[in-house]
Amino acid sequence: MTTPLSSEKANHARYVILGAGPAGLTMAKMLADRGIEEVILLEASDKVGGKCLSSEIGDHIVEFGTCYAIWSHKYILKQMKKLGIKRNFLRAQRIDDRELMDYIRDGSGPFFLWQVFKYLRLRGRLMSRAESNDPEVNATLAQPASDWLRANNLGKIENMMHRVVTSIGYGYLNRLPLIHAFRWVDFNMMVTGLLKFTVMPDGGWQHFWNRFAEGLDIRLKQGATRIHRDSAGVRVVTADGAEFSGDQLINTIPMDAFCKLTDPSDAETRIAESIDWGGYTTSLLSVANWPHDVPVNAWSDTCATDANDGQILFSRFECDDEDKRQLFTVGQLSSAYGLDELTELALFSAQERGAADPRLVQQIVWSYMPTYKADAVRDGLIAAMAEMQGENRTFHSGASFSHEAVSTISSFNAQLLAKVAP
Repeated sequence: MTTPLSSEKANHARYVILGAGPAGLTMAKMLADRGIEEVILLEASDKVGGKCLSSEIGDHIVEFGTCYAIWSHKYILKQMKKLGIKRNFLRAQRIDDRELMDYIRDGSGPFFLWQVFKYLRLRGRLMSRAESNDPEVNATLAQPASDWLRANNLGKIENMMHRVVTSIGYGYLNRLPLIHAFRWVDFNMMVTGLLKFTVMPDGGWQHFWNRFAEGLDIRLKQGATRIHRDSAGVRVVTADGAEFSGDQLINTIPMDAFCKLTDPSDAETRIAESIDWGGYTTSLLSVANWPHDVPVNAWSDTCATDANDGQILFSRFECDDEDKRQLFTVGQLSSAYGLDELTELALFSAQERGAADPRLVQQIVWSYMPTYKADAVRDGLIAAMAEMQGENRTFHSGASFSHEAVSTISSFNAQLLAKVAP
């Protein structure tokens, strides 16, 4: 006869992970793959997957959060294959109703492949020294991405980033520090563009994360209210008074939220104060008609380096509704506006781009894309973020430390794993 575990033993683990989004889930799975099963994930909401929100309309799934997997998502694509989840390839994407490569070729400077090689070579040199706290490297990584691209005569790469950076909510290039563009636009991103490799998991992202999470010890609706860390270990108190203890803590929630739950170190406070969170809004519109030659279209005037927040960045055809109207998902950078303003801007911007009688069906506002302050990057922020890992029995992951992209987060975790479980 098996003796049931006491509540105290059941709530103790070698690792306690805050957050069951992509960062927490992939780290837990990587630990499990190393044979470490004493891991508890605490999730404040009632579902896993973080900024994933799949909504069913008949037999069609609308993704309000995480959308695509590209060549960069090597770890995630491997997990889809492992789970037997089919990948649905996205058909053509355009900008201004033109082939993306035609828009890219219109950028200034030498031919595109030459710019790709130059960009990757320069990026590789800088990223290899990003954590060295070299003042010259810090200054370069802190400057706006557009300034660096133009200084290096990489106009075609800048045009490419209008689609692969700005249109998916990562910010305008004249405001985005170069470090963020570098983290996302790497060799694998270039391969994605050349091969047009863009997929979505069959059944939707929520289905994928639910399957991925199977076998992990996840406690839903257990948002932390207080975190204690000392020489004896870590202890997390949740909203219903439950306590979870462990030898190490892995934090994946935003740093500003984390610092409110504990007695933060000077380094943790510094990181929290160095991040500005942006906003991204996904809206589902019903329109009488909106001529689209391809499923996904973006616009150069709204994605351009010096464009303004609030305009729709892309439109993605979803399906017809029961009234035979067309449903489209649109996205907006939204931190500068309130909800009513965003709705008005979305409808107006859609009409400007050919949508007939647009109506709002559903709208989700995300706190999105943690962006480092340029002064903080110049002052050695990237090196400080690496050096603080493991202090106070705590390791940090998630968007604050890598990027919003699932691929970047899982790659970051793979590297962090060497420190978490050497």
